[in-house]
Amino acid sequence: MARKNEFTEKVDNIIGTKIHELRISMGLSRQQLAEKIGVTHQQLQKYEKGTNRISAGRLMAIAKALGKTVSFFFDNVEDGHEALPSQHQRMCIEVSRNFMKIKNPMHQNAINLLVRTLAEN
Repeated sequence: MARKNEFTEKVDNIIGTKIHELRISMGLSRQQLAEKIGVTHQQLQKYEKGTNRISAGRLMAIAKALGKTVSFFFDNVEDGHEALPSQHQRMCIEVSRNFMKIKNPMHQNAINLLVRTLAEN
């Protein structure tokens, strides 16, 4: 097994964070994504935290399950650095996650109309 170093640990953490945030923004539970990619939810948690390194094949499966290309996970990753999500970005993810929990289409439409109206003002 390859040894970890500071650079690879940072990259593993960045990729894991992107997986986590994308999964949340899509309204998927850890269990749902884990089933799609053929791992346990515990293993997916280790990927998201950067504890376990993700193989190329597994990253391809994750990208496919999340509707992204593999290169998405490496965008803006240079020298193991990427800007942390801002408070605004975190709030957008939380709003998206909560919106996905709303089952009534009429309520979803009402919220969408409210947000659109507020954005226009």
